[in-house]
Amino acid sequence: MIIQTTAAFLGSIGFAIFFKMKGKQIVLAGIGGAVTWIVYLLIQHFIEGYFVPYLVASIFVGIYAEIMARVNKAPATIFLTAAAVPLIPGGSLYYTMLGLVEQDEELFATSGVAALTIALAISLGFVVVALANKYINIFLRKTSL
Repeated sequence: MIIQTTAAFLGSIGFAIFFKMKGKQIVLAGIGGAVTWIVYLLIQHFIEGYFVPYLVASIFVGIYAEIMARVNKAPATIFLTAAAVPLIPGGSLYYTMLGLVEQDEELFATSGVAALTIALAISLGFVVVALANKYINIFLRKTSL
């Protein structure tokens, strides 16, 4: 778990640098990636499968990105993109392409379904947070009038 969390931290920092984030934002993106992976591992320990652990982790990273955006007066997208890097289904995508190239239909199908499930869970988590944020802001504007 420590090695995976460290790898998530460093991977997120690498993407933060690639996206030209500055100063403490780089470290905050790394922390977001590490904690996102910890959330994923904890949920995966209790719930088998791909969908729910990735969904919960992506909801967490979406909330984290919104909070960091407010704290740092920066777009949430930069934190979301860098901190979500550990969730990318690289292995599943690799084995999907390997199955396609080697014409191994079983490997292609099982890995492809896993990759699509993970991608769907991640995107759904982001959408849930974006919609919640939108309606919370609308509610707060109406109550402040």
